Amino acid sequence: MSLSGYTTITASGLYTSSTNKMHDLGQPGITSDGRKYRYCKSGGAVLVTGDCYSSAAQDAQFEAMAIQANAAIGATSISITIGTTTVAANDFDEGYLMVASGTGIGQSSKIASHGTGTSGQTVVFEIEDPLKVALTTAGSSTLTVVKNPYDDVVIQNATPVAQTAGIAQFAIPTTEFGWIQTGGPAACLWDNVATTVELLSVGASTTTNGAVTLVTTSNTAQIGISMHVVSVSTEVSPVFLTID
Repeated sequence: MSLSGYTTITASGLYTSSTNKMHDLGQPGITSDGRKYRYCKSGGAVLVTGDCYSSAAQDAQFEAMAIQANAAIGATSISITIGTTTVAANDFDEGYLMVASGTGIGQSSKIASHGTGTSGQTVVFEIEDPLKVALTTAGSSTLTVVKNPYDDVVIQNATPVAQTAGIAQFAIPTTEFGWIQTGGPAACLWDNVATTVELLSVGASTTTNGAVTLVTTSNTAQIGISMHVVSVSTEVSPVFLTID
């Protein structure tokens, strides 16, 4: 695993997309005025400028899975018995593998690659960070794998399926790669009408897909601070994003 800082994004790079992946998923980027972005892959539809997007939904079948064989200290290949959901080869690439329980609990690593498998089959996951504590079948080691939060981003659902990834500032085509905004002043679609909303907390809407609204309940995560006085439903207004 290598450590890296922000990539400086120019205007020409911000409003473009590519069928080829140019950076690691989740690579942070920053403009000269301090706005922050993350490199992402568009999921099931073209991104809509100004709309709020979330990470792809996770699947409980990939949680607390049993290891198929012992894995020694220093190992980077781990055999896992998957649940009932079929996994396509490399679908979790650049995601994360975590030891959920048993011997070695608490370890985590970025996923380098993996094979395909159907219900109950064994799939070998290659990880970037070698194990520091061995995993054993006798020790009931179980593993959870999750997709990279910026892989296959989807419109933020009014009933959330995952955490907010960011606000689209460019119409990235389906399955292409580009930048999504996570920090600083951003143009965001609103779903409520209110006065005197400046400096109030903003979160993803729980009534309109892809919109933001004022945070009024304790179970809605804040993603930014309102930068305007009057909000108008179905219009775009400025929000100072604080996701990053």
